[in-house]
Amino acid sequence: MIKPRRSQDRQDYYYWEAKRKGYRSRAAFKLLQMNSTFKLIKEGDRVLDLGASPGGWSQVCRELGAEVVAVDINPMKPIEGVTFIKGDINDEETVDRIKSVYSKYDAVICDASPKITGHWSMDHFRSVELVMSAFRIAKSVLKYGGNFVVKMFQGEETQKNFREMKPYFRFKKFHSPKASRKRSAEIYFIGKGFRPVKRYIFLQNDKNSRDENGFKRSKAEP
Repeated sequence: MIKPRRSQDRQDYYYWEAKRKGYRSRAAFKLLQMNSTFKLIKEGDRVLDLGASPGGWSQVCRELGAEVVAVDINPMKPIEGVTFIKGDINDEETVDRIKSVYSKYDAVICDASPKITGHWSMDHFRSVELVMSAFRIAKSVLKYGGNFVVKMFQGEETQKNFREMKPYFRFKKFHSPKASRKRSAEIYFIGKGFRPVKRYIFLQNDKNSRDENGFKRSKAEP
């Protein structure tokens, strides 16, 4: 059960609603609101929850009827029907463990936050690192047509991140759910309809291209 850590928690509607309904964090309502608006997760989906602890988003996914694999560098108390992997999302070993449960997922969601330092630019760039780590995993495990949700702190890299992620999704936008705190700098990237993008590396003095794995192609296919 969550406990009020700050005076604002004691006056927070969503804090008390989470406590009343048995959610492990108020963030559960953010996912509920985004799912109501964008239809990201449905019954029977396989969902990968990155940065899952303490488990509020995993709880919501289970309520929606999804099969959940939750990942966090911190421990998380068990949730019935949730497979938990304790690991760093930047480590290849963690990605291998994710793929050992399911090779592909219908949705990848990430509400991870960096440790807040109070220095805005530093917190923003740490958030960007988490976003791009989650995005790399999403590209690796999402099914064609799958959905992706990731939190970031707004800042100078925000639009650059959006431009990098948007070619991979049929529908894409930034969204701030009602349950986000009014003063929060957080925003969520919503990507629906995943479609892998083949990128090629053009070598100097080489008319042929190579894909990201180093394989030579006679031309860059779309």
